[in-house]
Amino acid sequence: MNSYQETFDFASQYLVAGVSSAVRLSKAFGHPFYTVRGDGSRLQGIDGKEYIDLCMSHGASFLGHNNPKIVEAIKNALELGIICSHETKFHSEYAKQICDMVPCCELVRFTCSGSDATQHALRVAREFTRKEKVIQFEGCFHGYHEGVMFSTHPTLKEAGPYEKPNAVPTSGGIPEAIKNLVYILPYNDVDVLEKTIKKHRDEIAAIIVEPVGYNSGCMLAKREFIKSLRELTTENDVLLIFDEILSGFRMCVGGAQEYFNTTPDLCTLGKAIAGGTPLSVFGGKKEIMQHVKPLGRVQHSGTYNGHLFSIMAGLASLDQISSPGFYDHINNLAARLYSGFNEILQKHKIKGIIQGLGGLFGIYFGLEKEPRNYRDIAENMSSDKLMKFYKEAFKQGLYFADYGGGPAHHGFSSMHTTDDIEECLDKIDIAVSKIS
Repeated sequence: MNSYQETFDFASQYLVAGVSSAVRLSKAFGHPFYTVRGDGSRLQGIDGKEYIDLCMSHGASFLGHNNPKIVEAIKNALELGIICSHETKFHSEYAKQICDMVPCCELVRFTCSGSDATQHALRVAREFTRKEKVIQFEGCFHGYHEGVMFSTHPTLKEAGPYEKPNAVPTSGGIPEAIKNLVYILPYNDVDVLEKTIKKHRDEIAAIIVEPVGYNSGCMLAKREFIKSLRELTTENDVLLIFDEILSGFRMCVGGAQEYFNTTPDLCTLGKAIAGGTPLSVFGGKKEIMQHVKPLGRVQHSGTYNGHLFSIMAGLASLDQISSPGFYDHINNLAARLYSGFNEILQKHKIKGIIQGLGGLFGIYFGLEKEPRNYRDIAENMSSDKLMKFYKEAFKQGLYFADYGGGPAHHGFSSMHTTDDIEECLDKIDIAVSKIS
């Protein structure tokens, strides 16, 4: 099978909708993007054509596909035996590296997915505070467990009043009662935040927030907002959780915590930390993390937690991320790609902006200024133009992941070169011209 449609037809006989993850069925293409090989900044499709990748495993392949040092690390792990569900010296070495690099991390635990990490971070917060309710923000995504699957990308009709948004389930099968444990607030609004937290301080265990709203493309937090989050949670005995599954290591070594010079009580890390292998982390202040078993009462175990392949890949990843000049390269590529993309939109008189920070960015057709909250995006974004752009870019040999036409993050890797970015911009120019 060497055609997308033929492969999709076969897969659909055995996999639900022909995919292992819902988002992989591209609405823009009508089928998944089937790949046969990845190397550096590029993917080879099942059609034999080469594509520059601007998805990079949804941010997990931050160091590129087939990164030699990560491949070597996994080979070393393989030679030790397929060690699963055992501790090695490499686990503690990697944990130390994370604690040295991430400001809030004094103790950490490994788990597999970002959903696992946020679930356990919230459980620890509830145990530590002996309170149950959680504040989260419209347009942020914190995983697939019931406790946080609300108001990721609701319609404006569903969303309700701006100052008191509805908790809109992101999935079917979520018990109605769980909504009673969640307060949904608008992103970047200090006044609404202050009123809510002061009114409900005795029942709120934690605020969980994407300090950079990459799950809505790149919804940048105001520094005043981040500062207020830290001050208000401290003053009202509420824990602050930075969900850095996407933002961790993305723009600097310490992630959003370093970028905003703000240290939360707990954080979650994933994606960029282990070279595309399945690993995530929850961690934070020692006095809080000591509530995890067997020191405390919060259960956290798992056969695949800290699989040695991922730990070894993680060590190789953080060694590269912390090397001199790493972020100079990332930020130089970012500056050229984002400014160049915006210039192309202006050239073709297309209403829209590109907003990015570090290695991830959002594409907002229909917007004329930077979005500061989810409703800025939902009220103005043109999903039709975005879907047309994805399709035209694919024809030119650029792969952007399609999230059903909603706001989404895209990105590049450390293995992308300045020549890659110039080639991307040439192809983007042609794709944009087709939708003008």
